[in-house]
Amino acid sequence: MSRTGNVISFSLAALLAGTFLFFNRSGRKTYQAVVALDGKGPFGGIYPGGADIVVLYRHGRDGVTCFDGFHSKELHDRLASKDGQVVTVQYDTFMTFGRIKAYNVHSIDGFILANGTSVLRPDFAASSGVAAAPNGHGGFEANGGDCW
Repeated sequence: MSRTGNVISFSLAALLAGTFLFFNRSGRKTYQAVVALDGKGPFGGIYPGGADIVVLYRHGRDGVTCFDGFHSKELHDRLASKDGQVVTVQYDTFMTFGRIKAYNVHSIDGFILANGTSVLRPDFAASSGVAAAPNGHGGFEANGGDCW
């Protein structure tokens, strides 16, 4: 192979390795979260009310509260005895350039809701958010990165 062929081959291999290392990486993270069956977090309502509402909330960085809300009778019934208690939540995470860009709730106390990018049922797809406490400067600041 000529010198130019070697350079091109090496460049393509480096490009493929870089793509593998920095784009579309997945992982799994585990956190402890509190179950709230009334749609409320530690400082009020954070998810629209109604029947069969499940909210999981946990503390993130810089005083924020991270939450995932579901409207699912099966989850509500399954977690009814754990209202106000801590459960183990696993998340399937998807990263680009080392930052989490998307996630699914993989499981709650071992009950599987999603596998990778596939949520097993529509009512297992969470609505998520970040709620901020005052930052000491008279304002509120939060972003999704504070949860990871």
